[in-house]
Amino acid sequence: MTIVCVDDHSVMLKGTKRSVEQILPDASIVAFTNAGEALAFVKENGCDVLICEIELCGTDGLTLAKKVKKLNPKVNIIFLTVCDEREHAKEVLKIRPSGYLVKPANKEQLALELSGLRYSTCAL
Repeated sequence: MTIVCVDDHSVMLKGTKRSVEQILPDASIVAFTNAGEALAFVKENGCDVLICEIELCGTDGLTLAKKVKKLNPKVNIIFLTVCDEREHAKEVLKIRPSGYLVKPANKEQLALELSGLRYSTCAL
């Protein structure tokens, strides 16, 4: 299973990646602070799960999620964000994410979201 984590705050990104590594030690986990680099990776390699901040510098996480969803309609998307859900509710619902967590989320909350993915993957 390939999991792509995207957050423009490097400290949060490192924490998310570390938590996912502990939750799913057999997964391939890559992390990006830039949506463009993340999208290029997904185009080249694909991904099963996208864990993404909504408010990114440059391309926002909603736009990134839509582009990744076009590449793979069965990608699992989990928004891990500082955004209040009401701010982006209509756009988030259109994407049909597998999960939505408000920062700071702990490892147990992330594990719960990863255990309830919308689309099954082999490694879970």
